[in-house]
Amino acid sequence: MKRKLCLGVGIVLFLTACMGSPSYPDWYKKLNQDTSRYAYGTGEGYDKEEAVIRALNVIASKISVSVESTSTSNINITTEDGEESYHRNVNQNVVNYVEKVELSNYKVQKVEEIDDNKYAVLVRVDKELNANLLLSKIDEHIKEYNQLLSGKGSNPVETFKRYGRAKARIENEDMKNCSIAKGLYPSSRSSERSNILIEIKNKMKQYQDTVSFSVQCNLKGYENILVDEISSKGFATQGAGSSIQIVGKIQEKELAVMGNNILKAKIELSVQYNGMLLGKELLSVGAKSRTSYKQAKEFTLRNFKRRLKKRHIIEKLLGI
Repeated sequence: MKRKLCLGVGIVLFLTACMGSPSYPDWYKKLNQDTSRYAYGTGEGYDKEEAVIRALNVIASKISVSVESTSTSNINITTEDGEESYHRNVNQNVVNYVEKVELSNYKVQKVEEIDDNKYAVLVRVDKELNANLLLSKIDEHIKEYNQLLSGKGSNPVETFKRYGRAKARIENEDMKNCSIAKGLYPSSRSSERSNILIEIKNKMKQYQDTVSFSVQCNLKGYENILVDEISSKGFATQGAGSSIQIVGKIQEKELAVMGNNILKAKIELSVQYNGMLLGKELLSVGAKSRTSYKQAKEFTLRNFKRRLKKRHIIEKLLGI
């Protein structure tokens, strides 16, 4: 039995040795040194495309280290009001964002079939060209933002909404691409773009801070809830002096059914600017109480507040 076992083990070892591992070319084993302009990566796969993707992932991981260092140094840049939190946020998230950036300017320098099913490749990425591509995209966005700033429409709510979308893109895309361009090619003028983007973002915020609403309802309880909900979205509310108005028309109906005090309310909400209707929402709420209509009214107001949140009524009215 022992001889058979040893023979079996010998056969397994012989087959393993015959199968072996792929024979990699020397250029694949050798670590290519990156330069100021080019980054290198090797990869293998069951086809050339898969091998190239893996090689690019290797390069992206090296860029992540560079970007992280660049982002950390950028924390010292401050805005006019001295805030630095925006750059700290970039530092926390930008490295993960590198994985989503397409490294389009690359060249497959070497490719070789290492066995019947696998290929090995050597890929070179032009860091300067990729950085310039990102900066060109940022420049196009900056042009759009300046057009937004110079062409305020007659509808402040729509302008507010457009500024909100622009600020989100600046934060979630443009500033990150600036950091990546800096990490790819430190000589690029990415810091200049960052400062322009921060200035644009601040101007948009200053405009949004001036937008306020007046709330008018024929029933005070509903009006108070609307004021609270609008304030929770970051909007200022004031008296009748604002040109942007949220108007609520409420019709209540009291019913008595089988010992229950029932209150039903039909509500029409609209947003107006200088008398021009910008949006409208209709909803119905109600509640019952065995105690009193007063308690039914309290329950109805609670349901009104829940309905505003659940159906995002304020967001729909203001277009945000």
